[in-house]
This record gives sequence, C-alpha cells and structure tokens, in this order.
Amino acid sequence: MNVLIFGDQTADQTQLLRKIVTRKDNTLLAAFLERSAAAVRDEVEKLPKIKRQHMPDFLTIGHLIEAYFEKGFKVPQLESCLVTISQLAHFIG
Repeated sequence: MNVLIFGDQTADQTQLLRKIVTRKDNTLLAAFLERSAAAVRDEVEKLPKIKRQHMPDFLTIGHLIEAYFEKGFKVPQLESCLVTISQLAHFIG
C-alpha cells in the first residue's frame, strides 16, 4: 500500500499555485486542475448562503486563486483545499 503524507497545511502556497496554473505543457495537470475547480465549485454550492458569501465566484483554479487572494478574507476550509490542490498538482506536474 502506498501512503502519501502532505506537508505543512499552514504554508503559503500562493506562488506555487500561480506557477502551476500557468503551465500549459502538461495535459494531466491541466485535467487535474479542471476537475479540481469543478469539485470545489460543487462543494461551494452546497454551503449555506452565509458561508458562500465569503467565497469568490470562479471558473478555474487560476481565477479562484486571484479572486481569493485579492479579497484578503481568509477561509480556513478553502485555504486547506488550495494547499492540497497545490501539493497534488506539484506532484502531478
């Protein structure tokens, strides 16, 4: 059995995420980012309205990153999600 252990969930992943979403040479990575964006959008839609108001509207992970960090309001659940996406994307890339 293989076990993956993710590193520090509190680390700032902004630069890594921005670098990952600009890569156009890896179709597996692009597919992962598209599916990740769809999964995050689906989960955000399930949230109560009061919690959704803190989430930015987005279509792609790139849009989410820019809108979220521009807004400046920290959402711990989204932070953890972005860290996990960045670490998996780094592994895939």
